[in-house]
Amino acid sequence: MKKGSLTNIIVYAIVAIVLTVTGIIVFRAMVPEPPQPEVELARAAIARARDLESEVYSPKLFREAKNNYDSAMAAWRTQNERFILVRDYERVIYFSDLAVKKAEAAAKNTIARSKSLKNNLESEMSRLNREMSLFEKIFLSMPLPQDMKKKHARGKLLIKEAEIDFQKEKYVDGNVKITEANEYISGTYNLARKNLEEYFKNYPDWQDWAEETIAESKKTNSYAILVEKIPPVLHLYQGGKKKYTFEAEFGSNWLGDKKSRGDMATPEGKYLVTKKLSGGSTKYHKALMINYPNKTDVQEFNERIRNGQLPADASIGDLIEIHGDGGKGGNWTQGCVALKNSDMDMLFKYVSKGTPVTIIGSTLTLEEFFSSREK
Repeated sequence: MKKGSLTNIIVYAIVAIVLTVTGIIVFRAMVPEPPQPEVELARAAIARARDLESEVYSPKLFREAKNNYDSAMAAWRTQNERFILVRDYERVIYFSDLAVKKAEAAAKNTIARSKSLKNNLESEMSRLNREMSLFEKIFLSMPLPQDMKKKHARGKLLIKEAEIDFQKEKYVDGNVKITEANEYISGTYNLARKNLEEYFKNYPDWQDWAEETIAESKKTNSYAILVEKIPPVLHLYQGGKKKYTFEAEFGSNWLGDKKSRGDMATPEGKYLVTKKLSGGSTKYHKALMINYPNKTDVQEFNERIRNGQLPADASIGDLIEIHGDGGKGGNWTQGCVALKNSDMDMLFKYVSKGTPVTIIGSTLTLEEFFSSREK
């Protein structure tokens, strides 16, 4: 082969290589760059929003972010099906950018809402627990319909579940439960308070009876018994001064005056001890019988019969005592006042036949009673 021919071949080869490389470079320059970075940013933003539980706290924004990401992926798949030189990823980038914005907005909203829900849940749990600490004991002792007490029990259970959610940072679930608990607890307490407000309309009479009893004790320098249902206590006075105070228990239907035999209510009014019972003469350790029904009780009973408040065949009842075997932690008697045996021993030692016994709702107004429980 001639030398000139070899040179030409080499030149042609070099030219071919250059043209090929140039073609590849030009071709690559013409191929659209896949939108991998934009899609990855969208995926990362959605993952962060999911980690913050935006699906729970910001469901609309999170759903929009997901939908935009799905639209970006669908647009990418569509472009990948086209000839490589005519692919256009503009919509992929558009939807990816939109997904990032929605995901970041969802995350931001989630952080703010989570904090708000946390504060609200903490505040509501504290408020309801405080309300129960003030009112639960009196509520549970009140003669109320069973459905009210079941609602109260359900409310307490929901508070406990909300507290668990709070510890687990499930603030949405916790707020749902605390809202329902509030309906049960506050609802039942409001009805119970209305009953108490009606009951406390008798407060002026109670105040007069208590003052008269204490004044008589002071005047005669003698013993007198004053029983309060709210709070449930029995006071022994001597010479107008309080000597002892004992916890007391009453009839299971204690809220209100006794109206007839078998109503399980403890009477309210001014009475006297008529008999002291001990040993085999009582099954309740020791007992002080009082003169229920007195003249006022009989008059009120007859008036209720006439008004149709009681059936014509109703009877007034009797055998009301202050006796032992108390300390059961609730109101369980058929209308008597029960004390612990040790307290009954102390009372029995000082009281005699003829000792005044006054039974009232409370020496406190309803407002004073609740204020005293807050201290």
